[in-house]
Amino acid sequence: MAEGARAGLRVLAALACGAALAAGGCASGPPKATEADLTLMLTMLPGRYDNSAQAEADTRAGAHPAHEAVTLLIMHVYTPRLGHYVYYAQESAANDPRRILSAKMYSFQLDEKRGIVETLYEFVEPGRWRDGAQNKDLFTAVQMEDVQPELCQLFWKKQGDGFIAAHDQKACPDAGGAAAAPLLELAVGTLSAGDYKFVRRGR
Repeated sequence: MAEGARAGLRVLAALACGAALAAGGCASGPPKATEADLTLMLTMLPGRYDNSAQAEADTRAGAHPAHEAVTLLIMHVYTPRLGHYVYYAQESAANDPRRILSAKMYSFQLDEKRGIVETLYEFVEPGRWRDGAQNKDLFTAVQMEDVQPELCQLFWKKQGDGFIAAHDQKACPDAGGAAAAPLLELAVGTLSAGDYKFVRRGR
């Protein structure tokens, strides 16, 4: 899987002035995220996804390089050391579930100034937690020393009926700056991470 796509999973452009005007003027800035926004986003996010349609389309078109067929699992877990809203995310090869491509912990919080903030954690010893997809109680034991937070957090914003996420451009600038495409786009039943397009197949 392309490293850029994994980094996005392992997964906010500023609102245009015109949109801000519609909300009450550019001077007021974009509306702040609310607890209801966070609840809605975390209701939409969990599930079992895959990009099989994208991978099959690449094969038919003879695309090179083609997108690898990936299964993505995102599930809520009880991991109090990492926060209240914590999720386990695992990517595996669609044709071989035993081949784990990446495994991360996502922790979300609502920040008064920054909105919905996601911190991504890498496991220090990934092998210890590889059975977590079948036994999520395993993650109750995760301590801060078991994970390493990634430097760049993700900021989520509501857009239409879904949400988009990007880095803080001051701390972790993306190529293209504020005009760069969102790293993640979440809608009902779909999740885009970089150029990977996932469809949710179940909870």
